[in-house]
Amino acid sequence: MTFFDDFPEPAPAHLAEPARTPPRPTWMKPVAALPAAMAENAIIVRDERLAISIGGLSVYPSGFEFSVHIRCRGDGDRVDPLGHRRHRDYMRNVSVREPGDPSQDLRVGVLFADGRRAASNQRRHYFSELDPDKEVVLLSVSGGGGGTSWNMSYWIHPLPPEGPVTIVMSWLAEGITEARHEIDGAAVVAAAGQAVQLWPEERPQGGGWVGTP
Repeated sequence: MTFFDDFPEPAPAHLAEPARTPPRPTWMKPVAALPAAMAENAIIVRDERLAISIGGLSVYPSGFEFSVHIRCRGDGDRVDPLGHRRHRDYMRNVSVREPGDPSQDLRVGVLFADGRRAASNQRRHYFSELDPDKEVVLLSVSGGGGGTSWNMSYWIHPLPPEGPVTIVMSWLAEGITEARHEIDGAAVVAAAGQAVQLWPEERPQGGGWVGTP
């Protein structure tokens, strides 16, 4: 007999059935899918000092992502597409009541052929109430840079109807009132057919957003 033989074994713990997690909102960029690539390289702004281009598209079953590339020649330190300097100056000078004019920053919009549209500067506090069949979502999903080189990407939901998808940009601080570029909506939908949904999009109980099989 060993020391532990006289101690009763604890009763097995009751394991509850794991709760089902709610599905991930359809307007969010998928994380459990592999996109199809679509070439779409177009320079929409170019002068002696500044160039802005739209890079290739990553097309998913429920929307698409496109990249924006900014290159500046010369004094790139004053280029501030995302308003970083504006916010920095505001934080350094607490006596300033307002953090500058956000309309001077780079703004990106999308217009579908059926008239639906969205813009990166929209205040979307109602995402949980969105009707994904009627509204267009445009979200900045990544971005950064500095000096003479900046790169950003934007997510668009849902897939567009047939006809042109118009990407619109404004950057008043750089004298760009409005610049446009059209993408073939039918080509985007065709590319979505090549995307692969690996497993259902779900959100875990522990918080955050991941794709779980």
